[in-house]
Amino acid sequence: MAVLEFANYRVKNMSYQRNEKYKINDEKIIMNPQVSRKINVDKNRIYVTLSVVVGSIEDEKLPFQVTCSVIGTFDYRPKEDESEIDLDQLVRVNAVAILYPYVRSIITMLTATSNEYPSYIMPTINVSKVLASQEE
Repeated sequence: MAVLEFANYRVKNMSYQRNEKYKINDEKIIMNPQVSRKINVDKNRIYVTLSVVVGSIEDEKLPFQVTCSVIGTFDYRPKEDESEIDLDQLVRVNAVAILYPYVRSIITMLTATSNEYPSYIMPTINVSKVLASQEE
């Protein structure tokens, strides 16, 4: 059995907003996803919220804003932790990495169904590294 077992996830929120200020032009659109996480520990049950915001409804160079937050539920089994991995590190790296593909998929689906712009596919990234650099 695993030290940290992924039990389930649920969508806390997801939204797509068209940017009425967007002015179509020939410039390449550059999206910079903003990623954040929140961790709650209740004994051996861990809840990790991973949130992503892509785009803006204020920046006239971006056509939309998409937000998505998912809450993952994980069970921690300290008796299985033979290597004594730091729980905080395990959750910050592994739990977030498990949730990222779900958020990525939801963002793609929301932008694809807008029927106005090409769907936005978030890049495959080391999400823990991105979060660490944002925290610095």
